[in-house]
Amino acid sequence: MKKLLLAPLLFMVCIAAMGQTAQDPQMVDSVRVPATGLSIVVPEHRLGMYAVDFGAYKGAYDLSNGGLLQLTSQGRRMYAQLDNGERTEIVGTGLQSFVALDRSLQMSFERKPDGDMGGELLIARTPRVAGEPVQYLLVSLR
Repeated sequence: MKKLLLAPLLFMVCIAAMGQTAQDPQMVDSVRVPATGLSIVVPEHRLGMYAVDFGAYKGAYDLSNGGLLQLTSQGRRMYAQLDNGERTEIVGTGLQSFVALDRSLQMSFERKPDGDMGGELLIARTPRVAGEPVQYLLVSLR
């Protein structure tokens, strides 16, 4: 009997939730998903700045978590900087993808239909306590 009453109640809650998301255009377009099994690896085969058209990627990107990613170059080296943090050297790892040499960042880009660049950024968060595993945060580039 309890199961019979629970099913219609769950159905009504789902319908109400769907109605709220359809009516609220200001809804946040990101979802927090636990990133398990992720890691950042610097491959043996790296692409330098002249092997990739880094000029197409240089600039500032808003992140879905409210942060800012800046990509710059100096000489033949490419750099990434999160918010006002330290800048870290990056290398190309393939078509439209880069990784930080210190394994703190990994990014992949794609050109949006409007011509802007978008993509994903994987950020390694160092543990506060020695011996704890590294935590990863996956955010989108806007």
